[in-house]
Amino acid sequence: MNPSRWLRPRLLGLVVVMLALLGVASYLTMARQEDPSFPYRAGMITVIYPGAVAESVERLIVEPLADELSQVEEVDFISATARTGVALVSVRLLDNIYHTDAAWDRVRQAITRAELEFPEGVQSIELDDRLIDIPAVVLAVRGDPSLVHLSAQAERLKRQLMDLPGLSRIELYGDTDEQITIALRDAEMRRLGLSPGQLTALLAQRNQVIPGGFVVVGSQRLGILPNSEFISVNALRATQIPLPQGGSVPLAAIADIWRGPTEPLGERAWYDGDPSVLVGLVLERGQVDAIRFGQQLRARLDALAPEFAPLQIDEMFFQPDQVKQRLDGLESNLVSSVLIIIAVVLLGMGWRMGVLVALMLPLVALISLGLYDLGGGILHQIAVIGMVISMGILIDNAIVMVENIQARLNAGASCAQAVLGGIGELAAPLGASTATTLAAFAPMLLSKGGTADFTRGIPVMIMLTLSVSYLLAISVAPLLAGRFLRPARQRANPRLQAVAATLARLSEVAPKPMLLLGGLVVVLSLALAPLVKLQFFPNADRPQVVIELYMPEGTDQLRTSEVAAQLEAELVSRPGVETVHRFVGATGPSFYYNLTRSPQAPNRARLVINTRELADTAPLIQWVRSAVAARWPELDVVASPLGQGPPVAAPVELRLYHPDDRQRIAAAEQLFALLKQIPGALDVRHDIDLGVPVVRIDVDDAQAERFGLSRADVAKALYRQSLGTTVEQYRQELDPIPLVLRSHEGSRQSLNRLLSASVFNAGGDAVALSAVARIVPDWQPASITQRDGVRVLTVTAGLEQGYSFSQVMRALQARLRVSPLPEGTRMEVGGESEGSGDANRALFTTAPVGMLLLLFFLLLQFNSFTRLGIVLLTVPLASAGVLPGLVLSGAPFGFQSLLGVIALVGIVVNNAIVLIDVIDQRLAEGLDINAAVSEAVLRRTRPILLTTATTIAGLLPLALSSSTLWPPMAWAIISGLLASTVLTLLVVPAVCRLVLRAKPSAAVAGAPSCADIFK
Repeated sequence: MNPSRWLRPRLLGLVVVMLALLGVASYLTMARQEDPSFPYRAGMITVIYPGAVAESVERLIVEPLADELSQVEEVDFISATARTGVALVSVRLLDNIYHTDAAWDRVRQAITRAELEFPEGVQSIELDDRLIDIPAVVLAVRGDPSLVHLSAQAERLKRQLMDLPGLSRIELYGDTDEQITIALRDAEMRRLGLSPGQLTALLAQRNQVIPGGFVVVGSQRLGILPNSEFISVNALRATQIPLPQGGSVPLAAIADIWRGPTEPLGERAWYDGDPSVLVGLVLERGQVDAIRFGQQLRARLDALAPEFAPLQIDEMFFQPDQVKQRLDGLESNLVSSVLIIIAVVLLGMGWRMGVLVALMLPLVALISLGLYDLGGGILHQIAVIGMVISMGILIDNAIVMVENIQARLNAGASCAQAVLGGIGELAAPLGASTATTLAAFAPMLLSKGGTADFTRGIPVMIMLTLSVSYLLAISVAPLLAGRFLRPARQRANPRLQAVAATLARLSEVAPKPMLLLGGLVVVLSLALAPLVKLQFFPNADRPQVVIELYMPEGTDQLRTSEVAAQLEAELVSRPGVETVHRFVGATGPSFYYNLTRSPQAPNRARLVINTRELADTAPLIQWVRSAVAARWPELDVVASPLGQGPPVAAPVELRLYHPDDRQRIAAAEQLFALLKQIPGALDVRHDIDLGVPVVRIDVDDAQAERFGLSRADVAKALYRQSLGTTVEQYRQELDPIPLVLRSHEGSRQSLNRLLSASVFNAGGDAVALSAVARIVPDWQPASITQRDGVRVLTVTAGLEQGYSFSQVMRALQARLRVSPLPEGTRMEVGGESEGSGDANRALFTTAPVGMLLLLFFLLLQFNSFTRLGIVLLTVPLASAGVLPGLVLSGAPFGFQSLLGVIALVGIVVNNAIVLIDVIDQRLAEGLDINAAVSEAVLRRTRPILLTTATTIAGLLPLALSSSTLWPPMAWAIISGLLASTVLTLLVVPAVCRLVLRAKPSAAVAGAPSCADIFK
């Protein structure tokens, strides 16, 4: 048969060239991002209930919400915090939810049902179901001491940037709205006989939007503009207030009026010490190139800069630069891998065969990249890593095919015979080996959850490249081999041939000792398990430190800001520190995917430090801990580098439940003390609420009734004195500005001043607060936390460098066996342990699918349970070198190492398949088992060793890179492959010699027995 007529080389060449060009175009144009995006599974419900204490917020807000949310099937868990005046409910959807919009609609319906049970006085209910969105760029607008002016300019900048391509939305951080404060003078009010209620009614009456209509004069309509609302602050000051005894006075005579920022201030931000308002730009999901967006944004900012002078617009966080740096580094690793693999192939196969095999690398990479782009793929670090891993594996098929055709040419076959014979002999076993590798990665592809979403690009890219490599190996590679290869006098490298002969002789002379050797190596490897550190995901390799500051609950934001500023002032003088950014009242924008956005809290602050080098972060973190302990003992600080993987509250997180509050607190205190003693545990903290002092106003109802007052009148009067009440809106600008009626000092007035306030009845008479109420000092919880409707306390800890969460948890469990927690206490382990367990469970849940596919393809290829068992025997051999490699390299065992083990299984199974396939072919030709196994080892040793060498060579740049995320996976594959390849070439042949037997030919065998059928 003429292979050119069957394979259509011209048509095939055209298709391959076009697909390769598609790959080139895709590489130049496809979207680039640093990390994959996650489904919207996290949300935050914020309910504002002014004046209510934490216990009332829990009872009246949190519990109805928890009851309704628990009925939403898509909700995994809810975590709620009740504070004075606010309820914060975090909602997490199940990991198997990917179409989240419908789930959040049901959450909104549950909120609506709960709202029917809420008391009067609830001001606002807000659900943020885009909590995980992070801004690609955070700009800082600074250069003016007025926060109001900075906010206005940040809003103007926002309007100028909204038409950028690929932009989803723009959020402002640290900005403030305005209010017009009407600060009443109580003495003047009492002297003139005026009450706040009368003033409120009058201002509302004089600030109405009432149209005056129009009149027709000739052919023109003239609009009539009645003076029905305040057109300026001066007009408000001058408005006349009628007096009960006659006459009137301007409002300015009884009140001070000014325009300023809303009080109390919300979150604040400082860029390297300067007050700033931040502009966060969130990109659309999908095909948005972050690098190109960054270039367009910088061009726009350069054009806009003169318009905002003398204000400065600085890049606080600029993700496009990080994307470029990350992808450039990984692409450099990819190019290095390709060059090293080509060098190994040329040395191992000679220049003619080596060039043919090496040609498969760029072809497969480009075609795979083009198909990946057509499928909507985004070029991020996970996809590039998948391609790096597959580089050494994907040429396995081409190596075997080219070797086979060269052997046939050496044996005297014609070009057509060699090509067709090679395809006929290898198409099925190579297809089976490729399919089994795909089956090994199927669990990763099918698993669900945050970890699976983060790493899914790896199985997608590996499965795609391996599929393309198989198709090219049975089409393009044979045609090129038939066209360019020539019969060679020397059939194989004599050194490799000697190695292969030695391996064949060992399995023939001592098959049982080889089996024992394999079992002993596996056992010794497993014995090293206690020496391996467990780590879910490592820290990031960015030269940044994040310092979380927790002042005691109830601390005012000004005090929090003061402490954060003092710490910042000392940090800027530390060696290695470049810039420090400060956020007070909240944690600021989540500029990194691993950071979670926290709600506003006056006792919270965050410092983000940019250091010159990654090595500067560790000593800086140690200094922060010692400095805070010495100077601010009331401050809880958590200093750490950025993390990797799905976000967790802390590496070690322990949740404690007990129906009795005192026992729960005792358990948390005990756990806190134990963790402080454990080596490796740092930044240990708990959320035990010590409470805050309050002033309880007990109204005497009978006495209040005598003065024409009620409890509500007293509460409203106190609220007006401190925070103020909104009486109307000033509508002369784009956004209405509230008119706030309050005392002059507001929340900054002394306690004596507040308690001496007057309460006005309906008739406008002023009554002293002390005449109708008793003032009682009290102590109230500052915050109450729940999880799934049950009160909970949490103890968290970070990890010292070189320690893993497994080491800390083992030490803690040992101490708890000696000193158990109070009876009835239930402890849940969260943090990295929970995240690792969830990720592993998700993977193992889909593992049966991968195993069934593996068994299916093996049985399809061999139709023999015996051969199936031999192939599966290589699976434990694949892990024999993993643990020793991790111990020697110092890399921890985590999710990345588990990915390495999965890749190993696919590679080693492939080696066993092609080895057994040659044995079966030789048995079918009439050779005895020893001769068949020896020839199989001689023929397959070089391809197996070359595959091992190319895979290791391709992973070396990744293993030696400065990244903290991928070296554990690379070392797991490298060390495991070194050990498993040797064991496979020794153990599999030995098992075959002991188990397999030559099959009688069909001519003499007659009808097969049942035993033969199911063998």
